[in-house]
Amino acid sequence: MLQAPGGSPGHLRRRLTTIALVTISLFATLMTVGLAAGAGTPDGLIFCGLILNVVAAAALVRRHEHPMLVLTVAVAGPLFFPTDATAALVALFTVVTRIRDRRLVVAIGVVWAACTVSLTYDAFRRRDYSALTMGVRIRQGEPVPDWNLPLWVAPLVAAVLVTLVVVVSLLRRTSSQLTVVATALDDRTRESEVMRAEMAVAADRARIARDMHDTLAATLSRISLTAGGLQVNSTEGPERVANTASLIQKTAHDGLDELKRIIGVLRGGTVADMGSGAQDLDGVTDLVAAARSAGAHVTMLVDVPPEPLGPLAGHVAYRVVREALTNASRHAFGSPVHLSVHGTPDRGLRVEIRTRRTAAAPTPSGTGTGLQGIDEMVSGAGGTFGAQHIGDEFVVHAWLPWYS
Repeated sequence: MLQAPGGSPGHLRRRLTTIALVTISLFATLMTVGLAAGAGTPDGLIFCGLILNVVAAAALVRRHEHPMLVLTVAVAGPLFFPTDATAALVALFTVVTRIRDRRLVVAIGVVWAACTVSLTYDAFRRRDYSALTMGVRIRQGEPVPDWNLPLWVAPLVAAVLVTLVVVVSLLRRTSSQLTVVATALDDRTRESEVMRAEMAVAADRARIARDMHDTLAATLSRISLTAGGLQVNSTEGPERVANTASLIQKTAHDGLDELKRIIGVLRGGTVADMGSGAQDLDGVTDLVAAARSAGAHVTMLVDVPPEPLGPLAGHVAYRVVREALTNASRHAFGSPVHLSVHGTPDRGLRVEIRTRRTAAAPTPSGTGTGLQGIDEMVSGAGGTFGAQHIGDEFVVHAWLPWYS
């Protein structure tokens, strides 16, 4: 495709269109000059019309920047002299596509008048020099017909020409508006897609931040409680101290492994990588054992069939228990905790953790960020979650589809 230096294909197309319209306007003017001269029209009138139409054809180059001014120049010739109104019709096309106020009505009326005057001159020429009767054939040797057309022919033909130009220009304007609207919709769609992508990234970052919060809170709480128990029970012999130190080391190692998995997701891993390891229903026993080693009073009841549990359900159940035990150790240390896990493939898996507050237990406090993250995780697995005070107990419960 040809392309103007430094310009777009649309710009080149507009230039070629302008050149074609100027050429057509000049050709129509020269043809009208020849017809008028052959019909005996005074040379002065022909010359004035020619000059004005040449100026109008040149002005068409600026019709997009100054549509009304170019239209005024274009109608000057055909309104007062025996010349054509081609340039006026081209200028009217541009005016209709760009102007929507009262000037448009005035422009249509003026161009119709210019076309009517031009065609009226043509209607009173000899038939062999008339554009309106150009199709009339005259046999050789026969006299040239010398009859005039009815007066209503010129206004009617002018009205048809102006109507065609207005209709085509309105269609062009509507098409341009539809193109602009479609482009705007495409831009808005791209912006919406970018916003959705940014929201998805933000949601992933929030989820990963909550996971890191839960992991660090659980790990550090278990280490702190186990170390506190070691300090209190340091006189119980070297074997107990060694076992407690080993538990602290294992807790720290497990927490570090989980943080590595979370960081792996940030580096391009998959979310499934975060659920690897012993973070499933079988790992709940280790959580309870660690809590008991740290001094917590935890009772556990597990009643599930040997039917394999879905990996997501097992992982989410593990996270529910870990968060509940962590909160119990932080906010109600020394209070009895009862853990219940039961379910079937048909009824799903239910997890319930009840923490009974004793008189010596402190009042629970916290931001609730961990529970909010667990709620979203359970909902994402297709389950339900709740955490509330019931009497003197704080109850955390969750239901999960068995095969999720």
